[in-house]
Amino acid sequence: MRLDEKLERQMVRILQLLFDGKISDAERAIENLEKRAKGTELNGYATAIKGIFLSYTTDDRTSMLYRIYSSDDPKRELQRYVDAMREAYLSFDDSTSPVVEVWEAVLRNFDRLPVPHKFRPSQ
Repeated sequence: MRLDEKLERQMVRILQLLFDGKISDAERAIENLEKRAKGTELNGYATAIKGIFLSYTTDDRTSMLYRIYSSDDPKRELQRYVDAMREAYLSFDDSTSPVVEVWEAVLRNFDRLPVPHKFRPSQ
């Protein structure tokens, strides 16, 4: 299955909430997505988005999200990670994985996402 427009918009909304520090709202939106996805092809996408949520809310300094946003050029860093994931995955399978598709969607929508509140300069 490919990431459809509706799911991509929903995912972008979840990340906007999360990055704006609206953790409870983002969590509710993920729970709704998980309910809708349970037992369907969407389950892998919900799991990938939940993984981003968990790495952000637990301050996982080894996460891809942390490494991307603590670099000098987050968008370029994200592009490097997405390219590497796509290449690695395609070496095993002709299709792509929900995880890769979610990160590709993050890259496509990068300019629409706020800088995560945890990475904004202190005022």
